[in-house]
Amino acid sequence: MSTTDLTAPSSAAERAHDPVTLEVVRMRLDAIVDEMAIAMMRSSGSPVITESGDFNTALFDAQGRIYAYSNYVQFHIGSAKVALQGLLDVVPVEQMAPGDAFISNDSHTAGSTHPPDVSVITPIFHGETVVGFAQSQAHLLDVGGMNPGGFAPGAVDCFAEALRMPPGVKIHDRGEVVESVRRMIVNNIRLPIPFWNDVRSLVAANNTGARRLQATIEEFGAEAFGRYAELAIEAAREVVAERVRALPDGVYEATEWQEGDGKSDELRPIRCRMTVDGDSMELDFSASSEQTDGFVNCSYGALVGSVATAINPVLAWDLPFNEGVLGPLSVVAAERSIVNPAVPAPASNGHLTVGARVTRLVTLLLNRVVERSADAALRDRAQGIWADSWTGGISAGTRSDTGEYFVLFNMDGGLMGAGAQPGRDGLDGSGMVTQISNMVPDVEMNELMYPVLYLWKRVDPATGGPGAQRGGLGVDFAWTLWNCPEVLHTVFLPCAQVPAGGYGGGFPGGGGEQAILRGVDVHAAVAAGEAADPERLRPDAVELCEIVAQGLRIQAGDVFRQRIAGGGGYGDPLLRDPAAVAADVRDGYVSAEAARAAYGVVLAGGDGAGGGGAGAGASAGDGAGSVAVDAEATAALRREAR
Repeated sequence: MSTTDLTAPSSAAERAHDPVTLEVVRMRLDAIVDEMAIAMMRSSGSPVITESGDFNTALFDAQGRIYAYSNYVQFHIGSAKVALQGLLDVVPVEQMAPGDAFISNDSHTAGSTHPPDVSVITPIFHGETVVGFAQSQAHLLDVGGMNPGGFAPGAVDCFAEALRMPPGVKIHDRGEVVESVRRMIVNNIRLPIPFWNDVRSLVAANNTGARRLQATIEEFGAEAFGRYAELAIEAAREVVAERVRALPDGVYEATEWQEGDGKSDELRPIRCRMTVDGDSMELDFSASSEQTDGFVNCSYGALVGSVATAINPVLAWDLPFNEGVLGPLSVVAAERSIVNPAVPAPASNGHLTVGARVTRLVTLLLNRVVERSADAALRDRAQGIWADSWTGGISAGTRSDTGEYFVLFNMDGGLMGAGAQPGRDGLDGSGMVTQISNMVPDVEMNELMYPVLYLWKRVDPATGGPGAQRGGLGVDFAWTLWNCPEVLHTVFLPCAQVPAGGYGGGFPGGGGEQAILRGVDVHAAVAAGEAADPERLRPDAVELCEIVAQGLRIQAGDVFRQRIAGGGGYGDPLLRDPAAVAADVRDGYVSAEAARAAYGVVLAGGDGAGGGGAGAGASAGDGAGSVAVDAEATAALRREAR
């Protein structure tokens, strides 16, 4: 077998093209990865895939460059590239055949964001020639290791975290399952049937992509398709390079902090030195902390994906993602560091902790450089920092009604607040920056699939960072066990000590917290209509959880509560329209106390009221629910605050 050799068109004749055909080819590639995603969701039985969209699909050329990437989870960009390059390093294309599929999940050799993110790669043939690869990756519910669900705070090395599959493990040989490999894998998995079904859904997605790409090449011809696909990559690279040129040259540095590693609550620095030079940008993380024996080490694949996650909405917001977007960028990281660890460093939560902090860090640096640009469109890309750190809760136990063993990876932990934008408030319960198509299972879906009963799920008014534009709110939710006597529970809270920062005078968002309310009479609370009020549950004890904890036991009658962090504000809170503050108070997004303390807004009558009368201010809303602003007292309070 052989590979195609696509090189960038250099001469004017080579660059001459039909723009309509170029757009058709580009959109066809995007449509193919979207169809791959549909195939995966319709064939998977996991709510993490079908309800939450925690996956990616992608097409690569024969050299491992990205043709197209689906709009689901962006930090898989780096891990997908590393996994494919690792495959090409160990399996020559001459040894590949139509119908082959390869699986990997190892953070060190395959660049996986963490072991539960399993990748499947399928070579695509045109005749006897490998013309590309289809790649799918998704979070699977269990991958073995010491903890159900694959997150292992207690692990001191990667060998305890999961079954480690390096690049080159063949699971399909010419379209047939490699049965010996399948048996070896599922023998190490707590949920073998759901796991293998999800692997089959990844293969199905790749097969869909392979068929559609083959049909596209047949339609346009191999030479024309290769030329236009190359032009699409080059066009994206040129746009990003032009935007980098519009930024002032210079060196920009900042530091973020990782909160604990499962062994201690020590703050570990993540440092980036961003150098803008003409049409190139280098992001150097070499001064970051050394790798740790805790589970927060971020694989190099996750590092690249986390950088791309921050770059895309600022420099490539209107572009289809392909290899060209990354062309002007380079990412540097020291070996054996917290952002480029080596064996045996554990990494089962590196992407949601250190990786998410990398995205926050790069966003801050981009804020500092775009605000100095002469390009107004780039200046408008500055923003408050997103909470952008996943609050985890993984429960494992046996249902009392069916006797079935289950693992619940609760996707509600992703409902953090977004950073505010220059012209609008941050999104509430937005998800991470990386989650372009963020979805969360409905309460009813979680209750249908798992033995839990939700008591409440609502935005948390204590979490939005004050600003002229308010940071997005995190979500406050609680559940209790139903038809289950007990679960073992793992939790991690990456945004408790160091909240998301504001920008341009905006204030930080609120941090998160998690607690177990022990010994609640849930049945009585439901009967009395008090189950949704944490102040009226009357638990025997309230047990605040540590930032990271495993082996927690939650029993029937206990209530588990998590409050998710909010996003940072943008601009001085004293510049926020008082009517908007009053509307937030009316809607329950901001408390009356916070309206006065953070925004300098005095409400007429009731909590926070000043000395003005009813006719002294404006109102937000109509009828009994309206909240009036005491305009005179507000102006005086704001003058005093300034």
